[in-house]
Amino acid sequence: MHELIQTIVDLLIVGMAAILIVFTVALIVLHIIMTSNDKRVERIKKRILRMLSAAQDLEYLREQIYDLLDSDDGAHSLRSIRGIRSNRGTIALSIVVEEVDQEKKDKLREIIMRDSWYTEHMHKNLHSRSDERVGVFTKLIADLQVPGFEDDVYANLCRWKSKAETQEISLLALFVCGCEEKLLSLFSDPGFPLILSFRQVQELFTFYSGDHQELYRRLLGTDCDNYVIRACIHGIGTEGCEELSPLVAPYLDSDNINLIIESVRTLGKLCYEPALERIRELTSHQVWNVRSTAATALAAISPETCYDDLLRCLCDREWWVRFHAAEALDSLPGHADLMEDAASLGDRFALDMMRYIRERSMILGKGVPA
Repeated sequence: MHELIQTIVDLLIVGMAAILIVFTVALIVLHIIMTSNDKRVERIKKRILRMLSAAQDLEYLREQIYDLLDSDDGAHSLRSIRGIRSNRGTIALSIVVEEVDQEKKDKLREIIMRDSWYTEHMHKNLHSRSDERVGVFTKLIADLQVPGFEDDVYANLCRWKSKAETQEISLLALFVCGCEEKLLSLFSDPGFPLILSFRQVQELFTFYSGDHQELYRRLLGTDCDNYVIRACIHGIGTEGCEELSPLVAPYLDSDNINLIIESVRTLGKLCYEPALERIRELTSHQVWNVRSTAATALAAISPETCYDDLLRCLCDREWWVRFHAAEALDSLPGHADLMEDAASLGDRFALDMMRYIRERSMILGKGVPA
């Protein structure tokens, strides 16, 4: 029994000694590597550190991409960066794209486009079963405006119809690449469900790299989602596309209240006189938001003929309608007796609102229109 115990103890001592020797050798090697200035050993050191730390590997790949962008040698390609097609390589590329200016983005796009080795990798990943992985490469396409992937992006929009994240980033890629036909095909397809908010759709239109007016012209009048139509009408007003005003006017009679409001606002901005009488009628609309917007638009289109209509709106039961009517009245020139006219209405709320707007103008230094 005593001999058995002694044998076990001896084996344990030998095992512990072996482990100690291995760790000692490993520490000595690591110390040599860490303190060495030799280039070859330096490369080995970096490789070991990359293997031990994901953050180190990511930083290494990021530095390699920056070196490639800073190089003047047009022959360099992403192929020279070891691990660029790995998950970490994709992440590093996405980080760099977020950090660099437009000039560097353009250079990176050229590097990607001339290297079929990497574009094939992108095509492959755009057909992945993982919507997250597809999203990463679609965002890369959108950020760099890389052409040639429109069919893949379009197919993914049809493949993941219920994924809001995929829909947003895929539509962004089509907008920034100016894919007019693809967008028209999607938005006019009754089987394509637009699941984004209006604000998201509106922002997407601001990224369109093609001819905005032509896109608006082709979308208006089609059976698109109301968010798309509304975004087009908003863009027409914001960008001052006066020649498209006749395409907006029919939406003053829409069944959708938001389309009516957006149309009134846009036609007011563009001072579209053929819509004057219809907008005058809308100052009596049953929905207060429409009446409020119509009051402002009426003053913009015809400041000479809107005075009586605005006085009527000043007596509206809704605060916001009175507010916008008072603002519009305060901006009209040639009405020195405005306050007397407001008092003669016999509505103290109308008079109070007019006084508030007039005093506000004085405080802000706008003065009173002559």
